[in-house]
Amino acid sequence: MLFDRVSSLSPIRTLATKTDTNENAPRRTYSFSVPLINARAKPESIFATFVELWNDPRPVSSLISNGDRSYVGERENEKGSKEEIPYCIISDEFEIEESESFQILLYPRGRFVGGYSSSDGVVTGPAAAYIRYLPKKYGDEIDIAWKLRLVDTRSQGTNINKALSVVTAGGLPKSKDTWSAAMTFCTEAEAVESVGRTTDWGSSTWSANEVCEALGSLCAEGEVTVFDTRKGESSLLAWPPASKGGIGAVRKAVSESSRDGNREFRVGEVIVPTDMQDYAVENKSLRESFIYPGVDYRIMTMADKDGNPIFSTESLDENEKSQARLALRPCGWKLQRQLWQKSGMTTEWPVEINAGLLSSVLTRFNPGAAIPRVTAAFKRDWVTYTLALMLAITPIPVTLLARNAVSLYAIPSASMEPTLLKGDVLLVEKLPGVYERTKRGDVILFQPPQTLRDIVTDNGSQLSSTSLFVKRIVGLPGDKDIRLVENNDVTISGVRVVGPDRSICPDEPLGLIERFLENGKGKDISQLGADEVYVLGDCKAVSVDSRVFGTLKKGDIIGRPLARIWPLDRLQISHF
Repeated sequence: MLFDRVSSLSPIRTLATKTDTNENAPRRTYSFSVPLINARAKPESIFATFVELWNDPRPVSSLISNGDRSYVGERENEKGSKEEIPYCIISDEFEIEESESFQILLYPRGRFVGGYSSSDGVVTGPAAAYIRYLPKKYGDEIDIAWKLRLVDTRSQGTNINKALSVVTAGGLPKSKDTWSAAMTFCTEAEAVESVGRTTDWGSSTWSANEVCEALGSLCAEGEVTVFDTRKGESSLLAWPPASKGGIGAVRKAVSESSRDGNREFRVGEVIVPTDMQDYAVENKSLRESFIYPGVDYRIMTMADKDGNPIFSTESLDENEKSQARLALRPCGWKLQRQLWQKSGMTTEWPVEINAGLLSSVLTRFNPGAAIPRVTAAFKRDWVTYTLALMLAITPIPVTLLARNAVSLYAIPSASMEPTLLKGDVLLVEKLPGVYERTKRGDVILFQPPQTLRDIVTDNGSQLSSTSLFVKRIVGLPGDKDIRLVENNDVTISGVRVVGPDRSICPDEPLGLIERFLENGKGKDISQLGADEVYVLGDCKAVSVDSRVFGTLKKGDIIGRPLARIWPLDRLQISHF
């Protein structure tokens, strides 16, 4: 145990309490309360160390330099002494539904923190809390909706609201202290987040400062509603092929996306309205709720016409399906939060949308964004077991070096269309001196400069220390007279920059790029310095590039794509 105040907590409950008294109900609700007092255990073997390093989302540079990866700083407790802040606090297991086990994971400084930082004693940034499924066997699945609160037990027995506040409630109902969502939980190899399948899920929606202040007195409380459980849902062992597990879920989502009219919806899946025809006229309700074509939205929770929680629309009749209520929020909502507000949105996400309105708009599932999660999961398992054998004779630092020499990168946006589409998976080389192996016109991956980080922060989000951006180098050191000209094009010494036609990608419906370009730092540059390059995206209508944030330092360039490995019909082994 880590903290002095743990004695004030009630004993850990290993069995959640069933609160739904109807034994024949199609769903069962359980409540849980587990203290958050123990840091995640350190790995005790070489194999466990490798697995932890392989899956750690933090930057490798911090993991190598940090002698003890289990802690991310210090805080002053109520007695005035210093206590270390664990990177991850993990609850004991709690069971529901005949030995279905879960844990709560708390990251007081966030999952992607590379180190501890504070300003005037106040810890900045978000804290994250996740619920993790602990399946007994490969192929186990459980459909659940859950609500999660972080409670400071020091306020027990008072009239003070003891639950820590959240930035967003996740799904519905909206709450100031409870985060909610619904998904299928499964084994890691079968997890495909784009169709609502995961091993652990949560949000960075709590204040790191409040969480760190309450360390030692925190408890996770909430409810888990079970809709269904399944055993043996393995993609590899399924018959007919691709009928179960992650691959089966992807196949089903692709099939549903091809349907017009009343398609089925499931909580957790990502949907993308795509029909632009007569959108402004026929879909006023969607427009007023800021549901735009071409934007990815996740279904956080779902209810029938009477407000009862449901997991999917499959069991409803045609009339009931059209009246189902979907709680939607855009993927990457933190980055978009202030942008939506600038566009006139006065309420917080999520918004509740009638399924019938979405059925009248063509929707599609993007397999390029989901299937790589399946293939990457299986590949990672294979790599884990293979490399684990090598660890017996290979030092850990060598493994870390190999992990960072080559990596996979999934294109997250439309800024490089049509060259690279959202969901494309690139094989990226990240060896030192990568800039020396590039030339004008090459596509590169880079760490965002401070000006770009400021833009992201000003628009309501944060970047992790592992975040990368992808653009094309168009200007090299010494280039003169760089100008932003009409149609938002760029010229160097009066000549249009290299690259494809940047006007053939679709326009972004909100026209947000125009706002960024008004005060762009790269609109007029007399000459690039010896350490500076100028980069552009291939889609000028949406790309936040050097036109906006200015020049890029050569030292920030850390990778270049060697190949596009997904989707298979666009496999490409060359420069782009």
